[in-house]
Amino acid sequence: MIYLQKKNCLSCRKFRLEDPYSGICRTDKSVEQYPIKTTEETCEEWEDGGQQYNIRLGWIRKTLELRGNR
Repeated sequence: MIYLQKKNCLSCRKFRLEDPYSGICRTDKSVEQYPIKTTEETCEEWEDGGQQYNIRLGWIRKTLELRGNR
């Protein structure tokens, strides 16, 4: 079975999660404030983040699970 990586922000090396639904895009390091993007957005600067995708998915699931138990 071949697994094709989704080319979205969640799987990009330059993306940093802020909350389960969005984060900052660090493609242009010359700006004062990085742009905020949703996890499903994409851009032409996308770089494969490899294992970071699965780590981020786990963090999102756990965060949402904890919020649901409050």
